[in-house]
Amino acid sequence: MIHRLSHALLSAFLLAVFGTLGQIFSLADEPKDIKELKLRDWQPRSMMVTKTTIVEKPMYPVIDVHNHLGGGADFLTPKRVQHYVDELTAAGVKTGVDLDGGWGTRLKETIQALDQSYPGRFLTFALINFEGIDEEGWSAREAKQLEESFQSGAKGLKFHKTLGLRYRYKDGRPMPVDDPKLDPIWELCAKHHRPVMIHTGDPAAFFTPLDRFNERWHELNANPQWLFYGPQYQSREKLFEQLNHVIAKHPKTTFICAHFGNNAEDLTSVGQWLDTYPNMYIDIDARISELGRQPYTARRFIIKYQDRVMFGTDTTPDRESYRIYYRFLETDDEYFDCARSHHLQGFWRIYGVYLPKEVLAKVYYQNAEKILYGLK
Repeated sequence: MIHRLSHALLSAFLLAVFGTLGQIFSLADEPKDIKELKLRDWQPRSMMVTKTTIVEKPMYPVIDVHNHLGGGADFLTPKRVQHYVDELTAAGVKTGVDLDGGWGTRLKETIQALDQSYPGRFLTFALINFEGIDEEGWSAREAKQLEESFQSGAKGLKFHKTLGLRYRYKDGRPMPVDDPKLDPIWELCAKHHRPVMIHTGDPAAFFTPLDRFNERWHELNANPQWLFYGPQYQSREKLFEQLNHVIAKHPKTTFICAHFGNNAEDLTSVGQWLDTYPNMYIDIDARISELGRQPYTARRFIIKYQDRVMFGTDTTPDRESYRIYYRFLETDDEYFDCARSHHLQGFWRIYGVYLPKEVLAKVYYQNAEKILYGLK
């Protein structure tokens, strides 16, 4: 009894001491003059009182066409994969696309851990190996490897933004998105009716100086490696031009342009691309922060191009993250925080676009089924 009382008193004493110290340290971090508050420490809290709608399950079971679940047997342990399945089930997701398959042994292990262990719940995409791009036989080597990847069960091919931004030849030249060396790869995807998920460029703010005018200052300040401003990088406009050249040059290949074509800030341009290239599709992953701050335009756009827009998250399976997407797509809620859907992408809030039922069905799963299912 005495021991328990002493322990309780000690705990209360420590809590009081450290709680006080915490307040002191917190106050120490505050500037003496609030006018000197650092931008990185500014965390405004909205005073708006608005309706909150919790959408635990989507109106229709969804196919998440853009996810990064990892690859290889060492990473995709039964425990980890079961966690993915549990989160997808809780969120009403019937199928998740893993874009991290890779090639060779890693791809086979990934397909075994996901697609084969849970039929219908996962679809795995392959990658190609950019090592040795200066070598004369690189294109033939990678085409052969990709053929084997498709034979092993890969349902598509993923390209990261490193194509156009990071991969370089030995003389320092960046490998352009429309490099002729990639033509056999695009054509092989057409031959096997496998879509290409391609991430080209990044948000517009990532290509501007990191200064007081940059609307993504907090995000870029925390992740400076995401800034692509400077002469060492190709311009965003040039990257889009190269991508569109590829799409036009290979009309039989289906291209899913990630992140709303990575141009959600300019929906007029994205609409022009979709009008021009019938083999181009887009997904909404990690871009509801952009779409939700222009809800009227975004709603009209998705309704107009309802046969070309797919659902994706780019976020490790998490039921609460999915629910933010559902709230955006299904409700007319106003001015809500969407950071949980991916991560903080600017200090603005977003608005729901309350899409019609028939449009939701297409975005959630029908468009993806058309592209991904029934492949031979």
